[in-house]
Amino acid sequence: MFLLDTNFLIDLHAELHRKDGAEGTAKRFMRANKTLPMAITPVTANENAAGIRNEREARRFLRRFRMIAFGRDIALFASRVDREQSARGLRLGENGTWQAAVALRFGLTIVTNEADFERVPLIKRRNYLS
Repeated sequence: MFLLDTNFLIDLHAELHRKDGAEGTAKRFMRANKTLPMAITPVTANENAAGIRNEREARRFLRRFRMIAFGRDIALFASRVDREQSARGLRLGENGTWQAAVALRFGLTIVTNEADFERVPLIKRRNYLS
């Protein structure tokens, strides 16, 4: 299963709304992986919806993805990721920490163009731009 990061969702939403219908890297990624499940977190839903501005449109766009909710288990896992990264002087920041924790906890590949995730040991990252 893929965990979609905010930058991917922003690009996908923009590509889906292009007037010329041209296929960009995000749409190509979705087409090439259409049989695999795609998930998001509340972090990506929040960041993406804030950029869309129209809540109805945001709901319509986001409902196509499975939402992985945060609970105590993920919070504790995120604190572990944050402590480990902080000890190495490589803190991700809050949103990146939540994303990394979910990806690591469930063994998901995070789809992003953010190189910061490469600093997290054992994380599986897929750059959709390449």
